[in-house]
Amino acid sequence: MDQPNNKNIENIVLRLMEDENITSSEASLLKQWIKDNPEKSDDLYSLSLIWSKLDTYREVNDDVIQNRWEKTRDRIRSSSGKGLKYILKTYQKYAAIFLLGAILPSMVLIYQAIFDHNQMLSEVISVPYGAKSTVTLPDGTEIILNAGSKLKYNAEYGNKDRYITLKGEAYFKVAKNKKKPFIVNTKYLTVKAYGTEFNVKCYDNDYITETTLVEGSIGIKLKNGNKKEYLLKPKEQLIYSYSEKEDNNHNNLIRARNVNTQLYTSWIYDKIQVKSVTLKELTVKLERKYNVTIHIEDKDLEKMKFTGILENETIEQILQALELSASINYRIDDREIWLYRNQN
Repeated sequence: MDQPNNKNIENIVLRLMEDENITSSEASLLKQWIKDNPEKSDDLYSLSLIWSKLDTYREVNDDVIQNRWEKTRDRIRSSSGKGLKYILKTYQKYAAIFLLGAILPSMVLIYQAIFDHNQMLSEVISVPYGAKSTVTLPDGTEIILNAGSKLKYNAEYGNKDRYITLKGEAYFKVAKNKKKPFIVNTKYLTVKAYGTEFNVKCYDNDYITETTLVEGSIGIKLKNGNKKEYLLKPKEQLIYSYSEKEDNNHNNLIRARNVNTQLYTSWIYDKIQVKSVTLKELTVKLERKYNVTIHIEDKDLEKMKFTGILENETIEQILQALELSASINYRIDDREIWLYRNQN
């Protein structure tokens, strides 16, 4: 591929602004130039906005705009050493005259090229309720996302760092790289790992972040001003709970050892394994797995506790089991379920 230079870049930009097609190699050339000259990004972005104003005014007086554009284009191409600065200066004069409008489709290419190499573009994977998804990152790290989860990572992931953001729940099988630690960013804490397997659960409406280590070692830092790093060993768990009002005075940190990791990772095998959980906690898991909404009409039922393994059962079969084992009645309307006490 040709090396980018100012003359090549000026020609590519001019053709884009004329809404002409460019080749894939020319697009790559523009992206490489922006990557090598990040300070030029602001100029190109301003240029795209200015051109959008010119494009809108064409509807009012296309002949005038076309005439000015041809004169400006000729001046740009005949100018020596002025390049993009001359383009920007010229269009700033015209922008004062013309109206705001929509950006040309071609300018989206410039916008994407700019922000791609300023690390503004990100990959986002969202998993709806009733599903789960497996993602393999460029470095070979495998991530299993639970229902109702969202994963975000930069398009430059793996080049300078390995940084991802999580909302929901995910199981991580991290590829080893001693020089670039793998970092999971959640709302209230960050987890650092080099090569290991662990589970992070951080749904917003749970008011709890639960990190369970299966293999290797990880370090956890809270975002509440505490600079301490908590190092976990296999079968250890760190639970950070917080109040709905996010009051630091009501935050709690629990470190558990010798935990049964299957209780916290069975979901990756499409199982729900619970031990002495309340009906309220159980219904949250069922809502995510089966994509339903469950209402507990009798509040005294919420504290009833259950232990067991749910694997291939349908939601109807689970409700029938609750009815038989705990005398809990139910009714179903589409994807909404109501639980109430059996009066018999």
